[in-house]
Amino acid sequence: MAMRGPLRQSQIIAPFGPGSMHTDRFGISLICCGLDHWFDESDQNAIAEFKINDEWRVQRDLGVHHLRLPPDYRRSMSGVEVPNIGMTIPFLRFPTWHYCGICGKMEKTALTYQGTGREKICPVCQQKNGVRNPLVQVRFIAVCEHGHIMEFPWKEWAHQSYSPECGAHSLRLVEHGGGTLDSIEVSCTECRKSRRLSGITSSSLSVDGEEFSCTGQRLWLHDETGGGCGKPIRGALRNASNIYFARVFSSIFLPRHSAPADEIQPITAEIITVLERPVVCARLDTLLDLDVSHEKIIEKLREKHPLDFKEYTDEEIVAAFALYTDHGEEKQNDTSSEIIRPFDRVSFRLEEYRILTQEWDEPYLMSRNADLSDYSSRVNRCFLKIMLIHKLRETRVFTGFTRLSPSSEQTASDLQNNLWLVTPTAGNSWLPAAIVHGEGLFFEFNTESLDEWLNGAAGTEVDQRIERLRDNYYKATEGRPGFAIENELHPVFIMIHTFAHMLMNQLTYECGYSSASLRERLYFSSNKQNPMAGLLIYTAAGDSEGTMGGLVRMGLPELFEPLLEQAVQKAQWCSADPVCMELGTHGGQGPNSCNLAACHNCALVPETACEEFNRFLDRGVVAGTVKNRNLGFFKMFIN
Repeated sequence: MAMRGPLRQSQIIAPFGPGSMHTDRFGISLICCGLDHWFDESDQNAIAEFKINDEWRVQRDLGVHHLRLPPDYRRSMSGVEVPNIGMTIPFLRFPTWHYCGICGKMEKTALTYQGTGREKICPVCQQKNGVRNPLVQVRFIAVCEHGHIMEFPWKEWAHQSYSPECGAHSLRLVEHGGGTLDSIEVSCTECRKSRRLSGITSSSLSVDGEEFSCTGQRLWLHDETGGGCGKPIRGALRNASNIYFARVFSSIFLPRHSAPADEIQPITAEIITVLERPVVCARLDTLLDLDVSHEKIIEKLREKHPLDFKEYTDEEIVAAFALYTDHGEEKQNDTSSEIIRPFDRVSFRLEEYRILTQEWDEPYLMSRNADLSDYSSRVNRCFLKIMLIHKLRETRVFTGFTRLSPSSEQTASDLQNNLWLVTPTAGNSWLPAAIVHGEGLFFEFNTESLDEWLNGAAGTEVDQRIERLRDNYYKATEGRPGFAIENELHPVFIMIHTFAHMLMNQLTYECGYSSASLRERLYFSSNKQNPMAGLLIYTAAGDSEGTMGGLVRMGLPELFEPLLEQAVQKAQWCSADPVCMELGTHGGQGPNSCNLAACHNCALVPETACEEFNRFLDRGVVAGTVKNRNLGFFKMFIN
């Protein structure tokens, strides 16, 4: 069934992607289906409109042939030819168990049942009292840490047996009044056995001390049998925030040529811009898949796009084409739906870091290097470069999901395979993605000042503070290798991350951005061959907010310096001090105690804005502590 009520394309990437729960306008709880039935694979002309072929880095590192925008629903219009009318994303009804709010009578429907729910009337109430009371969906489901989701085992729970003799038609779900799960009881009218729901969300479900084992059901793929899993299952509310964590792979669009704009011929850059247009790019990648020679490809491009290539000679096109196809061939060699090579976050970010430190004038990347001589000496001591990013494009790719925890021991291949009932072939593998445009500020930190800070008088105390945070994190992830983060917990990384939060919070006050419209992108590596110490603060919300130059304007000298000073000054104190700072000194706070002096009152931001789920933060390394203000990297801004 298609969900009644629209969702934006960006919402399908997160938080309502495949496997997620959503409630429509009629109050019906639905689960989003897998990718198998999003498109009619036989209609390649329709699919071509939604294909994204120019994200060569994403396709290379995720091991997919191409990306696709989620289909958007369109109605026919009189006198207008509208392509791809009526395309929808399928949803299934889940949970399928329903109950009567008056007598508690429970009944089960099918996943594919398409009614609004109002037509399902309780037979007991209607027969006894003539009351047409509708049955409503139960609020509880069961999940496992490998992402499987299933119906709550009502029969087994009520009978405290794995093989009850009574039928499902005899179950009753009754609420006795109260705000806890202990006030909800499931019972059987045949054998009179019953059991309360106390504790179902806090520990694994069990009967007589024996845990329920997950059968591996993937209901979002209409797989009600399951291939076996064996993990313990846990009860959960169907709208709980921990039953779905979307894995979103984010990439800043980079031109196919990796050299700065001033190192290539202007004509070559123009032609590459033409080659990266969606229509041209789609045809070009199709020809690459067919292993056609460069000469034949140029001939086809001139035939199909005569105006685009009219002003260029074959030699000029060949020169630009060579830069384009270098990445195209690399992408094809690395792409496989069977084997997804380990993702190297540092290398991926290094490509962006090198590009963002240069000036560009491309359709999807336009930046200018701010003249640091216009800023004060304090700013020069902190930053090597400040780049004003007037235009950027971010691609957000849905790569899978987890349940119960944002991290998982499952591999990237396992997560992607959970999106398909039948895994596509390598030549047709794809993932859903959304493209958003925005602007931003990029800061490259002064490495000499960073070395001076780490090796100076405050360096030892900084190391001691961060060591506490590392210990807390390692204890939380001990024996769980899949839960390890991809960043190294270095003092500079903690400082850059905390500074990003302080700056974003200050920007929401200074220029009116909503707290969720700004995002951070952290660039750090202590590798001496390829060091990184940078930060991108950007807005890319998919609408007009942030695209009018407001964020870039805040990077100008007369506005940025007061902004920076205010952010650092506020980092000295928190409304929860001295408790917040003392927790950072003695133990830690936040998820798994992975924050030091950082709480909701001072340093946290919406989780959609943070790359690390609001972990690994410490105001002490930004603005120092009460006892030692020289501890912070930005101590020069402390009055």
